[in-house]
Amino acid sequence: MMHGKTVVTLAAGGAFAAIMVGMAFASPGKPLASKPNIGSFGFDETGMDRSVAPGDNFAEFAGGGWVKRTEIPSDKPSFGAFDTLADLSQLRTRALLEAAAKNPRSKIGRAYAAYLDTAAIDAKGIAPIQPWLARIKSLTSKADYVALAIEASRIGVAVPFGTGVSTDAKNPDSYVVSVRQAGLGMPNRDYYLSPDPKLQATKAAYQGHIARMFTLAGEPDAEARAKAVVDFETQVAQAHWTNVQSRDADKTYNKMSVAQLAELTPGFDFATYLKGVGTPTDTVVVGQPSAVAGIAKVIADAPVAVLRDQLLIRSLDEFASVLPSAFDKENFAFFGTQLRGTPQQALRWKRAVNWTSAAVTDEVSKIYVAKYFPPATKAAADTLVKNILAAMSARIDKLEWMAPETKAAARAKLANFTPRIGYPSQWRDYSALEIKAGDAFGNQLRANRWAHNYNVTKLGKPVYRWEWGL
Repeated sequence: MMHGKTVVTLAAGGAFAAIMVGMAFASPGKPLASKPNIGSFGFDETGMDRSVAPGDNFAEFAGGGWVKRTEIPSDKPSFGAFDTLADLSQLRTRALLEAAAKNPRSKIGRAYAAYLDTAAIDAKGIAPIQPWLARIKSLTSKADYVALAIEASRIGVAVPFGTGVSTDAKNPDSYVVSVRQAGLGMPNRDYYLSPDPKLQATKAAYQGHIARMFTLAGEPDAEARAKAVVDFETQVAQAHWTNVQSRDADKTYNKMSVAQLAELTPGFDFATYLKGVGTPTDTVVVGQPSAVAGIAKVIADAPVAVLRDQLLIRSLDEFASVLPSAFDKENFAFFGTQLRGTPQQALRWKRAVNWTSAAVTDEVSKIYVAKYFPPATKAAADTLVKNILAAMSARIDKLEWMAPETKAAARAKLANFTPRIGYPSQWRDYSALEIKAGDAFGNQLRANRWAHNYNVTKLGKPVYRWEWGL
């Protein structure tokens, strides 16, 4: 089955919108075009499967031929038309980052080169992460756990609750602190609770993965400790809402005071935690109240050693790609192959492009659009969209079958349409983010901290209308 990706966002590190305006497909040995290369248009009939009656299965009739002859690349879990755009963007971004890496003053160049240098990463062993692991292993009380969870959240290590600052769903002119269920190493509760043999096998593989990561880190009793972590997460999963329940916009919007949240979760000191992560607030929106309460009870009942080990595996998995290759390979073996069915890990340069694009997104995007989507092209695209909107407005005015009140509603909806072409009107400022040459682990640690700080400092400010949320 094909699951084509439809992500067309600047934040993925490649200004895909620029490609969609006019793209030039690259082939091995040919230079990448820096200007739009307008190709053919229309429906590709060679991708059809005319042996299938359209009334029986229109999807196969229209695209079955393409599906049959297209092989999913070994480093991807799926492949679709938008992956072709992503691959082109990745090639272009690689060329830009390779050039930047030759300049020691380039922040994105240093970030890319450090991530790419696996020899240096391997040579350091686990020394870079040892201070953080030592802090985790010094945990002796539930009070210490809250303090440690605060620091974990600040550096991108997942804890059993998801918190952050986001636009208030029922008041889009303001930001609000959200609290939601989290704490699972696998995608959702079904992976822990379902009797399905495949999911049960995945759960067993997950426990094996944890044990192997602990062993790589030099931890004793890896098997028993891995089982205890999975047992803990299974209890957390029992408290979780289902995916369907979590998609209910009304049921997942529960605004309450921090005092009310404290009453709901006596097993976890949320007041201290929220202040510690940089979101001091009187009001929060809780996504899944019963789940958050249930997770707090699981934490309250859990041995400190298990809480410690769950933070340990979350940390090792978070930083696996910037730890020695054995950690990286083990992480991919479970999350890439076991969970997603991807046979082969992507080449390091591809991952370096993706990592750099995620860590310093706007810095990469700036140089991308400067080369492939210059201001004149953006202006032309903006004009095109304005003309389309004007034509739609004129058409609404001329519709004889539409009632006046319906026309008014249509015009109001059209007036609220905000086109976003190519790239945002302003860029995020990364001047506070330190990127060091040859320090892949430290760069990820600092990039995670920067991203956390960027998010929480939105609280109390006007909503960043210029920021793209794609």
